Amino acid sequence: MSEQDSGAGTPDNIERRRILAAGAVGAAAVALGGGAAATQAAPAQGATLVAADGDYEKVPLRKDNIRVTAVQSIMRGVQNTRRPEREMKANVDHMIELIDAANGFAGPQDLVCFHEQPIMGYGTWPREEALRVAIEVPGPETEALGKKAKEYGCYITFGTYARDPDWPGHLLLTGVLIGPDGSVVANHWKTNNHRGFRPGWDLFTTSIYDVLDQYREMYGEDAVLPIARTDIGNICCSVTPAQPDIVRAMAMKGLELRLSSSSGGYSVNEAELKSRHNNLWSVVCNQSVSPEHKGFAEFSGSGDTAIFSPRGVASQAKSVHEEFVTATIPMASFRASRTIPPSVPMEMIMPVYSGYVPRFGPNGQSDYIPGDAADASRHFQKLRNW
Repeated sequence: MSEQDSGAGTPDNIERRRILAAGAVGAAAVALGGGAAATQAAPAQGATLVAADGDYEKVPLRKDNIRVTAVQSIMRGVQNTRRPEREMKANVDHMIELIDAANGFAGPQDLVCFHEQPIMGYGTWPREEALRVAIEVPGPETEALGKKAKEYGCYITFGTYARDPDWPGHLLLTGVLIGPDGSVVANHWKTNNHRGFRPGWDLFTTSIYDVLDQYREMYGEDAVLPIARTDIGNICCSVTPAQPDIVRAMAMKGLELRLSSSSGGYSVNEAELKSRHNNLWSVVCNQSVSPEHKGFAEFSGSGDTAIFSPRGVASQAKSVHEEFVTATIPMASFRASRTIPPSVPMEMIMPVYSGYVPRFGPNGQSDYIPGDAADASRHFQKLRNW
């Protein structure tokens, strides 16, 4: 495969993306309708990312208590990747049915969350094929979901494969947040991929870390660990499992509500610990048993969708089937006494951190985009530091 230049750094593109950062990378936010600003732009380049007084940037809350439903729904992988529209529409239609139901018997919701791949499912596709089922954000799928968000006055979040005209050839895995006015509030790239996944197989989606220098130049330092400051809390839409250092850094920046979309299972204990350790609320949404997901066993790591408070599990799925997991987050009282993590002994740990050399450094896909999982494995093994 020939080398490919992502070619995204023209001045016009950089300026456009900074203005539209809420809809493109989630670094900033757009003002929502209704006369009140529901989100706030991120700090300007060069601004302080972590306040010295323990406080952090936020916008006023829409209400004191936030009602949240995590939808543990099926996964259906697209089979016809050359003409995926019908299958993807059916998946979006099912999401819409579940949004209606979540706002029905359970009462109005402020936030409805879905798993990592509710629109196209998952397949062992090479990159060229995966790009055919990836969506653009915003696009027809977010427009359809946005109509429901506007109808119910709620936020909707989900994970997805995405493509971006400013990053040609790159397959992105992003967490999308749609606001109550129907517009895209955030489209947060996966921060970094776990490398050396298994012998001969590796991830080839492009994370922020994989193009870090160019990404930082285009969108600024605040976008590297993006937080959407909304009127239901300071949110990241995470599609990065594990990574306790990333979550701690975001907590230092003022993260309050971590929305993690998952597929294939995750560690409940780890997710609970991250909420406890960083004084966060977290929603981790996983898929249900999925008998229509061809090529995979029906179970495939299903279940365990949960909402975590800073003190532990607030609500958790009772089965591996389609299910609503609901909780009320007392965001106003939580925020009233909250600070950034108060007891990180930076003077002790920075000498170790500054000397650490990771096995895989940044910018691994700046000049070359692997074509499939085997190609990614070969490519990144050549880039290993140790």
